[in-house]
Amino acid sequence: MSLKHTVFHRVNRPAMRPLLAFAGTTLSSAKGGKAKITYDPQSGGWLKRTEGGVTLNPYPYGMSVEECMAFSKDVFFRGYTPQPGDIVLDVGAGTGTEALPFSKLVGDTGKVVTIEAHPATFDILERVCKLNNLTNVECVHAALMDTSGEPIMISNMRESFCQENRVGGAEGIPVPTITMTELVEKLNLDRIDFIKMNIEGAELPALRGALDVLPIVRHAAIGCHDFLADDTGDDTYRTEAQVRKILADAGFTVKGTHDTRPWAASYLFASR
Repeated sequence: MSLKHTVFHRVNRPAMRPLLAFAGTTLSSAKGGKAKITYDPQSGGWLKRTEGGVTLNPYPYGMSVEECMAFSKDVFFRGYTPQPGDIVLDVGAGTGTEALPFSKLVGDTGKVVTIEAHPATFDILERVCKLNNLTNVECVHAALMDTSGEPIMISNMRESFCQENRVGGAEGIPVPTITMTELVEKLNLDRIDFIKMNIEGAELPALRGALDVLPIVRHAAIGCHDFLADDTGDDTYRTEAQVRKILADAGFTVKGTHDTRPWAASYLFASR
């Protein structure tokens, strides 16, 4: 945990929260953000309101809607940027960091399907969508896998708003599973213009469960997690080569990145 987070957790007490909200609002305004930050008792997080909408963050210095758009452009839109009318699958939607810009980009004629496995994170995702009245977003609570029917375990890290929980371990909490093929059939989708996938090493089973519907996908940004294999010694995180092959075999032109940030270095961008 960073020093900033450590200090925050020490002072994050009921009596101090009005001061934290004021400090966060003042700092954002000083940076030109013109944000209003308030504590949210329902989630234990912080609402950050700007002209673009509302985000719900674990810290009062979390990202605004505008910063979510900038982050998505930097990380996910290197091969393709969603357009009005597009159908987008946001796999590993977390707390809505990408759903917010996706919703704005595809507009009223488009559709965003968010898939999030962890129930607590999913609750926050749903709330963010409601706070922003995202009528073109549909939220699905499930782990995207290569089989369905039986629940799968997902880790339950205690850090607030943790989006780094991983499916497939022996411990944690059970969550429902679905394949992408089944999801496409359930939602009656005839095309997918863009897939963003960032699911902490589960990208291989997710794509193996999508083989039948990859032909209707036009573009994808897939977060591989080889850097975690390097950090932890757990080679089950090493997925880039296999993900690249699945995408190439499905007819995509696949490009990687040359990003110096380890967590972004193994992203793959596929287009046809």
